[in-house]
Amino acid sequence: MMNLHSLVRGAITTLHPDETVTLRQSTGQQNVRGRITPVYAPAQVVSAQIQSLGQNDLAQVEQTSSTKIDRKAYLYAPVQTMPPQGIVRPLARNGDMIQRSDGTWWLVTAMIEDFTASGWVCVGITQQVDGPDLSLSPEPLIAGGADGDA
Repeated sequence: MMNLHSLVRGAITTLHPDETVTLRQSTGQQNVRGRITPVYAPAQVVSAQIQSLGQNDLAQVEQTSSTKIDRKAYLYAPVQTMPPQGIVRPLARNGDMIQRSDGTWWLVTAMIEDFTASGWVCVGITQQVDGPDLSLSPEPLIAGGADGDA
């Protein structure tokens, strides 16, 4: 099967460059003094192509209208990375979170296209007013030591 995405990717990034985002994947919830609090895995830095949602994307995620705070994100990560997910109630996952370089937080709300075997996915995202409470989550993964060794 021909990977058309790989053929057009160079043209896309020439017109609209990728950005680096931080992905926090939901690992479940924890009850803290009666308050259910989401817990997230350590931060992962991934490349992303953030774009507006088109009419076909809206139909795919079964939404009736779009707002200025809804987008889609093509995320590029190693194949072994768990695909980003929205809310998965049976697993008590609250939806993964993405932080952009401008500091805004975005909730993954839908899987639009799943090409994890090729190293990318397309997800629907919605901007959040506040970021997640990360006090119960492990520290971020940091690549390399103080001297730059991996």
